[in-house]
Amino acid sequence: MDKQESKKLDMRFKNIKVLKYSQFDLLEEFDKDVRPLVNFNSNFQFKVEPENNQITCVVMVQISILETGELFSELKVENVIEMTPLAEIIETSDGSHNVPNGILQLVVSLSISTVRGILSEKVKGTIMQDEIYPLIDPASLISNNV
Repeated sequence: MDKQESKKLDMRFKNIKVLKYSQFDLLEEFDKDVRPLVNFNSNFQFKVEPENNQITCVVMVQISILETGELFSELKVENVIEMTPLAEIIETSDGSHNVPNGILQLVVSLSISTVRGILSEKVKGTIMQDEIYPLIDPASLISNNV
């Protein structure tokens, strides 16, 4: 069967792990009523393991105060998603995996939602509790050349 043909994937989260959470004391004064108050800086890393039918997406988020640039917190979450039969969907050559953009976008979307929930719980009771991790279009993060 041609890899480009539509195939049904069975998916589930295999593991969600908070690898790191740090919250820092803020040293500089800033206006707590200014909106937006913070900047969210995000980074996404992927690990593709067709032999294990899984894709891992590690999301790193840094929250800083816009007015001062001071770092408030950082979070690193590993999302392991099992997709069967992944090996039949992706193409592998010379150790590189060509994962269809739609699958990567789905993995990013699931990972972003997971991080949003974890971050919301982590900043509860702090000055950041009303700040919500923004909506991100997964398609904007995935190039057509992946």
